[in-house]
Amino acid sequence: MIKLKKYLLLSSIPLIALIIIAYPYRGRIKHGIKALLGYSTGGFGGGGSGNCPNCSTIFIDKVETHATAYLCDGINPQKEDADLDNLSKSGELIKLETDSLFIVRKTRFSRPYILPKGFSFIQDLSTQYYKKCVSDSIKYVPFTISSLTRSIESIDELMDNNSNAIKNSAHLRGKTFDISYRAFNDNQKQTEAFIGVLEELRVQNRCFVKFERNGCLHITVI
Repeated sequence: MIKLKKYLLLSSIPLIALIIIAYPYRGRIKHGIKALLGYSTGGFGGGGSGNCPNCSTIFIDKVETHATAYLCDGINPQKEDADLDNLSKSGELIKLETDSLFIVRKTRFSRPYILPKGFSFIQDLSTQYYKKCVSDSIKYVPFTISSLTRSIESIDELMDNNSNAIKNSAHLRGKTFDISYRAFNDNQKQTEAFIGVLEELRVQNRCFVKFERNGCLHITVI
């Protein structure tokens, strides 16, 4: 019995060590396993785009494409969230708040700030989407902004919880934001109206858009 207890104790040490080492990366491991098994949340299947019709073929701007938007303007990446707060206080970044046309979701991984150019774009996007709903005689459903500007500190934290997060994120530069297409829920007509308006703005070279299967449209203002 003593030998058995000793054996169990010794054999458990490597397992405990592995758990301790892997714990900070549990988010990435979880997402990696899901990807390996072909798992997809939200009812996606076979590489489809869920309740964002045709988005996977319309919004195909890659990360490298989004990065070109910062060759002319964009803030320098800020080390901490407090630094972003200071840029907001100085007027370099504008604080975005929920209103009748869109919802700004609270999140621990970004601050609700954006450059003036991004603010103007969101105003135009919401106004044109509203007009589209009126012309199509459908009830207006506000779209949801799920993330905005991030600090280096928040990116590092997010990378431990989200496999889609990258070190050199466009969210560091002040004019990138995510819109949750899942937040439209079963409002298919409104979703299609919104997608149509966003596509038009993209064709007008006012933004880059990347469809993400985690439920978001990743948008960078040009």
